[in-house]
Amino acid sequence: MEKSGCFNWAGLALACAMVLCSTPLKANGFEDFDDAELIDHIAGSVARGYGRMHGYSVDFKLIGKETPHQSPLLVQYNAPLKRCTFLISTRDKTWHSFEQYLEFFDGLPKQVVYEAFFAHESGHCVQMKEKIDFGPVRRRHREELYADVFALSHVERYFPKHRKAFQEAQLKMRRAALGIQNEYDFYKELLRLHYSPNLQSALKIKNPQDRAYSIAKVVDLL
Repeated sequence: MEKSGCFNWAGLALACAMVLCSTPLKANGFEDFDDAELIDHIAGSVARGYGRMHGYSVDFKLIGKETPHQSPLLVQYNAPLKRCTFLISTRDKTWHSFEQYLEFFDGLPKQVVYEAFFAHESGHCVQMKEKIDFGPVRRRHREELYADVFALSHVERYFPKHRKAFQEAQLKMRRAALGIQNEYDFYKELLRLHYSPNLQSALKIKNPQDRAYSIAKVVDLL
């Protein structure tokens, strides 16, 4: 497995947890969202919690039409500064309700789903910070698999009683997805990952760095 990198999120994402860090209401730019207070707190606590675990800073930035983008939420990692920036689109207000995302997770508490969402995004920054590179073949595909599993690991650690329901919902969402997920049979590979004995062991590792590398090794073995 090679190491290096920088990442941009594309499309609807998945996959994070109650890492203790309280932030002021609406401090992160989510004041126009449905469930604004809950989302804003989770965005700050989860994103900054993983930043502290892995040694990088986190900030949030609103972007509009002046910045070309195709997705409602992007993450960018600045390696020299060790900083992960969440870029939040203000262009498409319909995304603020998370309705398209939440419909796959019907029955799960919103807190679990929102934390998993920001855990997925944080997973991309953790990957970059830990210099995990899946190589040139299917790079983007494997980065998305990694982030999905990173989100699953968050649910496993912080909401274990919801792990099975979340796992099933995650697969349902990816089975319905288009684009890169459809192109490489993303759903089938995620299904294989979910039931890999190696993954079950990796999800239970307590040390953050060791867990990040162990998850990457499981993805790399596909």
